[in-house]
Parts: sequence; structure tokens; C-alpha cells
Amino acid sequence: MAVLCAAAGATSARAGTELVVTGHGWGHGVGMSQWGAYGYARHGWSYRRILFHYYPGTKLGRSSEPRVRVLLAQNVHVATIGCAAPLKVNNGRTFTHRFKAGTFGVGPRLVLPIRKDGRGRSLGHLAVFSCARAPLTLDGRSYQGTFVVRGNGSTLDVVNALKLDTYVRGVVPSESPSRWPLAELEAQAVAARSYAVAELKSKARYDLLPDTRDQVYGGVAAERPHSDLAVYKTRGQILTWDGGVARTYYSSSSGGRTESVQDAWPGAAPIPYLRSVPDPYDTFSPHHDWGPYAFTGSRLAQRLGLRGTIESARIERDSSWRVSSVRLRLSSGATASRSGAAVAQALGLRSTWFSIGELELSTSEQRVLYGRAVRVVARAVGAKGARLQQQSGDGSWRTMRRVRGRTELSLVPHASTAFRLLVPGTSGTSVDVAVAPRLRVQALGTHLLGGEVLPHTAGPVEVWRLERGAWTVVSRPHVLPSGDFRTPLRLRPTVYRITAGGDGVLASTRTRLVVTRSLLATLRH
Repeated sequence: MAVLCAAAGATSARAGTELVVTGHGWGHGVGMSQWGAYGYARHGWSYRRILFHYYPGTKLGRSSEPRVRVLLAQNVHVATIGCAAPLKVNNGRTFTHRFKAGTFGVGPRLVLPIRKDGRGRSLGHLAVFSCARAPLTLDGRSYQGTFVVRGNGSTLDVVNALKLDTYVRGVVPSESPSRWPLAELEAQAVAARSYAVAELKSKARYDLLPDTRDQVYGGVAAERPHSDLAVYKTRGQILTWDGGVARTYYSSSSGGRTESVQDAWPGAAPIPYLRSVPDPYDTFSPHHDWGPYAFTGSRLAQRLGLRGTIESARIERDSSWRVSSVRLRLSSGATASRSGAAVAQALGLRSTWFSIGELELSTSEQRVLYGRAVRVVARAVGAKGARLQQQSGDGSWRTMRRVRGRTELSLVPHASTAFRLLVPGTSGTSVDVAVAPRLRVQALGTHLLGGEVLPHTAGPVEVWRLERGAWTVVSRPHVLPSGDFRTPLRLRPTVYRITAGGDGVLASTRTRLVVTRSLLATLRH
């Protein structure tokens, strides 16, 4: 008699480390949080109280109404300028010409159809366009004030020069929705006005950019009655500090606490009124919390310009809770460091207030025999809400437990399955475990082969025989509910292979039986 049992050929399995990034807020976080100001306004705060909270120690002052200059276009080849009323152009010195209402294409040589014969005339390097009874248009968008156009023969720049509060009317609804409470819009108006005055540059060709590098400025199309009212009710008001105009930085969402200027921009000198303050109503912001964003160790390394695989990340924070630096450990054993700002830029994060959590999952075996246990080890560090799940037979996932730190489980799976460790919102990291039938085979005589397979539903049992270098199925014995099977089979001196499973629920199992002449002689007796 010969008895053979199939081995699982088990090896441990590790899914690798999944790095999960979550964070708070949107923008640099210095000064006023627009969503936080919205929350304070909804709770009855006046614009003065809002401003003094975000810029502590400042005072309200008054400004004259200087002209501000906004760079609308830079290094373009053509600018389409027009007005619905008569238009005037001059070269900034002695030459002036009037046009009827219309639109003109202006190139870098500043040639306009001024001559009586209809031919063009160049105004040199400078042309100033104004329209007394209607807004000017640039490429179809309307703006108050004048356009100062400079050309160098190859490209041209267009600067919109206009009164301070007229400019602020185009900023406030571009930065804060005009449907927001009046107190927030008033605070936005004072902050925008103060920022503009602080940025005036008498020796430069322009003062401000029309986007988030300074303030978003939408011109006439952005203006709304509700925001215009906020500008009117705060007309001329600016914030001051120690007799000068305060630099009133602001951003969309702080995440719950604003950031000190020296933390946001390393090397910047501390400014008393730009220090970190609590921002409890930032919870109104849809970007108060963001993520999670999941990265494999290799993908994160690639995004950060590193070779290899990142296994762990250690974060250092500044006094405003933002990330000042990230220390990275690679699978090679090497380490690397990146600033929080560099990581945020490389990963496209909304702010430098972020965390990097780690998810790691492993099993003691990739393949086990039916009835044997497998050990599952899950580790979640800095990954809030991490869950260990097992895949059911219908493909759905069942949460086994929440994981914080290290968790170890011993399970006896009855079918091939998978485990995964994830944070809601990510696919997580997973490990497959194949479960193979337990197969026992014995030669009961020279004409009888028997055995047992568990579970009995594992799939067909097939007996193969090696004949002249090829495998041939010689029997498919019936399996009883007990798992036992027998088949009449004349054994020959050769190699037999017995297989079971492979039905999609269980992995297949096979074992070999080598029949020799001496074994046959033993079986006869």
C-alpha cells in the first residue's frame, strides 16, 4: 500500500506598502480664510470683527483712490481692442486720434488705420486707449479705465489702468461668490483694497496680475450688485499696521487654522498680524478636508523624483501644523528628504497641511490546503479609518475589523479568497490566497486506487498516467459526500498524476504516484 498527500507549496505573501495622503485646506493659508470668513459672517460677525480676527493688531484706515495697473496680457502677438462708443488713442506724448465705435486688431508694431488714405500708422512703442462713455474691451472682455499697450516689434503687453475701487469691484466677486453674506464680501473688499495699495509699484510698468499670483480680477463681467454694495459700503477703507498699509494675504480655505507667514514662505520675516490663528468655521469649505490619495511606494518615489520604492515617510511640522519637511525611507535602505512645499507641488496637493499614512498587508501563505489556517497581518499607521476586508464568494468585500497600528488574525478559509487593507475612498492594497483541496491517494492493490479529497465539492478527480512521454487521463472516479473515492485501475510500472479542484473557487491540487515493479510485487502480497 502507498499513501500520498498533496503539499501546498506555501510561501508568504506581502502586498507592499500603500501610502495614503490626506490633508486640509486650499491655498497658502496666510491671513484671511475666505470660507472661514463666510462662516463667521453667517454667525453674525461684522466685517471689522472678521478682519481683526484674521489680521490681529491691525486698524482700519483710509486710502485715497489711486490708479492701479493690472497686466491683462503679456507677450502676445495680437490684441483685439474695442469700444461701443467713440474711442480715443494717444502715444503718451503729443499725438492723439479719435475713432468711431468699433474693434481693432493691434499688433506688436502698434500700427493703426489713422492716415486719411486708410493706410496704417505706427504709434511707436506705446499706445493708450480710452473710451469715455463705455467700457473698453480686450479680446471680447470688458474693462473699465484705460488700456496701456506696449509693443517691442515682436510681442505686446496690455495693462488696464483704473481707479482703485473700480478695480476692487472686479476682484471681490471673482474671489468670493457674490451670493455670500454681505459681511464676508465687505471683509473681502477691504482685504482686496489693502492688498492692491500695498502692491503699488511706481517704478514698474504694472502693479498687479489678474490671477491667483495676486488677486483674481474679472473686469466688468465679474461685477455684481451685492458685491458692488460691499465695495461701496467700505469705500476707501484699508487695513493698516504701525502707520503703513497691511499686506492682507488671504486664501480659500485654511483647514481649521491659518498659517504664519514665516512658516508659509521660509526665509520670510515674521509679521505680527500674519500669525497663525484658529479658524473654526473653515468647516464650511468643501476643501476643509481632502483626500485620501493613495500611492504605491514606487509611484510615490517616481512622483518625487526618486529611484526605487518608498517604504515609509516621516513628517516634520512647523508651528502652524503644516509640513515643513518629509523624510523618506526607501526599500534600498537609503533615505531622502523633501520640503513640504516640494511634496505638495509634486503630488498636486491643495496645501502643505497634509499627512502621509502607511498601509501594509501580508499573509503567512499565498496558497494553503483546505482546512489549514492562514495568518493575516495588517498594519495601518497615520491612516484614519483603515479597514481590513475579506472578499466573499460573490466578489463583494466584507469588513473584518478596523485597523489602527498592527493587527494579526488567524483564519481558515474554505475557498480561494483575497484580503485588502484600505482607507475609504481608496482601493487599498490586497493579497490573494489560493485554497487548494486536500488530496490523499493510496494504492489498495494492483487493480484498485483509492483516496480522499476535501472538500468533496472541490471538482472532478482525474487520474493521469504517463505513457510514452505523454499524460493521458485513465480514470475519473466518483467522489462520495464523505470525500472518499475509489477506481478500478490496473497499475503499471510508471508515473501517475492525480488532480483535483480547479473549479474557480478552489485552486487545483495534484500529487504524483510512482509505481515500480517492487511496489507492484508488494501490493500483490
